[in-house]
Amino acid sequence: MYGGSRRMFQRLRAIFSRGRVAPLALKSLGRQEAAAPAPARQPHKRDPADFVERYLSGIHKVQKQRINFLRAVSGVCKARKAKGLTTLPFDKEAVGEEIKAIMEEDFFCAGPLSLQAMNTLGDISRFQPPLSKGLRTAIAGWALQLVVNGTPGGDSPPGQGACEAAEEGLRKMLQELLREDPSASHLVGLLERVAYWMQSGRVAVRARAVSLGSSLLCFASGLPSFQMPDDAALGHLLVQLAVSLADPEAGIRAQARETLGQLYRMLLCHQGRERTERGTCGFQMFREHLTPEQTQAFLEAAWDHVLRLGQEWVREGGLFLLYSLLGRAQELLEEEEEDDVKQNLSALLYQLWRGREVPPEVQALLPKTDE
Repeated sequence: MYGGSRRMFQRLRAIFSRGRVAPLALKSLGRQEAAAPAPARQPHKRDPADFVERYLSGIHKVQKQRINFLRAVSGVCKARKAKGLTTLPFDKEAVGEEIKAIMEEDFFCAGPLSLQAMNTLGDISRFQPPLSKGLRTAIAGWALQLVVNGTPGGDSPPGQGACEAAEEGLRKMLQELLREDPSASHLVGLLERVAYWMQSGRVAVRARAVSLGSSLLCFASGLPSFQMPDDAALGHLLVQLAVSLADPEAGIRAQARETLGQLYRMLLCHQGRERTERGTCGFQMFREHLTPEQTQAFLEAAWDHVLRLGQEWVREGGLFLLYSLLGRAQELLEEEEEDDVKQNLSALLYQLWRGREVPPEVQALLPKTDE
């Protein structure tokens, strides 16, 4: 009897294991006794710093993980900053290289990924050691191309809100880079790159560039360790900023005057002087504050703009700056009508371009040739 029951049980167990019939719930004392539920699977919480390290090593370096990588880096930065730490638990330079590679995926305008990349770069810039000059320059140049130049083919990138967010993200990133390295050479390098877009053929690009240059100067002036450039770079930079005084757009000209005013106040502060004049700044106010080396650099840069094959107003601006520093600006403004002034400027530019009627002071700027 017992042997038959044992064989029957073995047969039933074999049937259940092959899935031929559904298992029956066991009943005890008239109540259903369900099996204890399996514990819920908890999601794996990886340490953000570990995720960053694994991404840098190539384990998670796939396109869909790029945003997670940037967010992880920013998360680590915020946590370290809250603890008062000044270094990061991973290679900052390597992270910067990855950020540059991510930004280079955008060709025409700054998309959401590039915006996050700029924010993340600003986060890591608050920690030591500073990024290398070459990497910092490459990132800033690409970001300026994406945001200031915007989408080719129109004066406004698609979506005004997106445009403003991109400009604000770029401004904050460049400010953090300046905070990381507040040297005069760093500021001059950034402003020279911004000034390149101040001579664009598109009004919106020039307006964004002039506004950005003004904000960077304002931010730099508030850094306690910032120093004004003492070398010839200031004279060259001054021309690049001042040529916008000849911009066809009145709003851009007004912004350029404010930018020069900011630079003038910084120069006076650096020289231990106080500004007593009110209102915006004209270029003539700089003349007595430039060193001979800076004056020579200014003349050469202005002459370079005169000879530049570009927009007419850029050449006219360079010509006016050149004559202003030589004390001969009044010669360009003898006519009362604006059209007559522009006609005289065009005629003088042509004469200078052909090498005729060159003033002695300008002749000294021409390259010497062996006779």
